[in-house]
Amino acid sequence: MSDKWRVHIIKGDCEPWLFLDGWENDIKETLEFDQKEEALRQYASLIHHYHQNYENVRSNELALFSFWNEGEKEYCEACDDDLQVFHGVLFAKNDAVYDLEEDEEGLKFLRSGT
Repeated sequence: MSDKWRVHIIKGDCEPWLFLDGWENDIKETLEFDQKEEALRQYASLIHHYHQNYENVRSNELALFSFWNEGEKEYCEACDDDLQVFHGVLFAKNDAVYDLEEDEEGLKFLRSGT
């Protein structure tokens, strides 16, 4: 069985690396690739795009980025409050987060932004 490389695009009311129960429901789109290089190219491109559109950014192990603009909020009926919206991009191998900090090829793509 060959590996599947996935890039998940996430939007939710908490930073995505918290992986709170039901975090999978915040996945808005999953891009799947047979080739790691294709997945890395798309991942780097998305990170570059989000950097252009959001004021704040945090990353975790370079495999998960969170972007947000202060004041972008959505109303939460369950908590009766407006909550900050976070946009995330996650890089995965099969169904697990893939740590890019030790991956020279991955670092190359992230540095180039292409």
